[in-house]
Amino acid sequence: MKKLFLLIVGAALLSACSQKFQVKGTLTGGDPEATVYLEHVGITNIDVVDSARLAKDGSFRFKAERPEYPDLYRLRVGNRSILLAVDSTETIGVTADLSNVLDAQFENSPESEAILALRRSLRDNSLADHKAFAIKQMLVDPGSIVAYYAAMQFKGSEPVFSLTDKEDLKYLRAVATSWQVWKPECDRTKVLCRQVLDQMKDNRIQENNAAMAAFIAENENTFLDVNLPDENGDSIALSSLRGKVILLDFCSTEIEGYKDYLFSMRDRYNKYHAKGLEVYQVYPDQNRLLWEDQVRELPWTTVRTQNGLVDPVYSLYNVQTIPTIYLINRKGEVMGRYIGFANLNEGIEALL
Repeated sequence: MKKLFLLIVGAALLSACSQKFQVKGTLTGGDPEATVYLEHVGITNIDVVDSARLAKDGSFRFKAERPEYPDLYRLRVGNRSILLAVDSTETIGVTADLSNVLDAQFENSPESEAILALRRSLRDNSLADHKAFAIKQMLVDPGSIVAYYAAMQFKGSEPVFSLTDKEDLKYLRAVATSWQVWKPECDRTKVLCRQVLDQMKDNRIQENNAAMAAFIAENENTFLDVNLPDENGDSIALSSLRGKVILLDFCSTEIEGYKDYLFSMRDRYNKYHAKGLEVYQVYPDQNRLLWEDQVRELPWTTVRTQNGLVDPVYSLYNVQTIPTIYLINRKGEVMGRYIGFANLNEGIEALL
């Protein structure tokens, strides 16, 4: 029984030790017996994990709790620092002359070597040449801490890869996607994904606004009429609603969440119809009987194209996705385009 107890205790101690990583080595070329710090390089903060005084020969050793996910640490003496990539319960060896930390040498840490190569590249090359090198590193394994570091590098106060540059965004998105797949709960994943998704959303808004501005400019003071059959087979022209504020909705019964979409549309119709809003909904549905059954009880105008999505009405209004909503003022002028309901109420109220 005593032997079993000792075995259990030994296993527990071994397990506890295995949750640590070690950094050891020699740092020369600095002040004798200077203090070396092991620091965690977080997303926004750098925190001291441990510190020690260098031995006379420059040697040092640290042991710390291993991170849950691959992470960045650094050794710092004064204003000189060496970045470390820590990925497991490993022992990383570091040998460096503090007068030139970018010539540091590592044992058992190819990721730290790759990060050091990125730092040297940024120092020695033009921004364009460095980006080409960094992209190669990112594409080797987009889910690695090396790819993350490459994506997040700065030259001075400016990021090497800018979220606002569409070409750069492709590579940032590749890294974010890979981290989301393999490390979804990591804080670095969450921040990077949020940044990328927010920028993609901004890009879509900008593209939509530019397309809308061009569309309005091309069709200024022109009523782009539509004349299609409703559920009873009667042709209803969009121009028949002139004098009202028109919500022109290119929709389909086959979109995801169609019933919820109708509820949202009905809420707006009920709120604004008495003030002068009319809804004219265009459907591309091929199954006429099913479509008629779906729309017959709706209180607004619903029409259906005869040729589905290839009908000329979609190119007339430059419809790229369904649903797409246009707002038309009382003069028949297109005043806005909306993908979904965001900011739609404000647009309606501005025209009523």
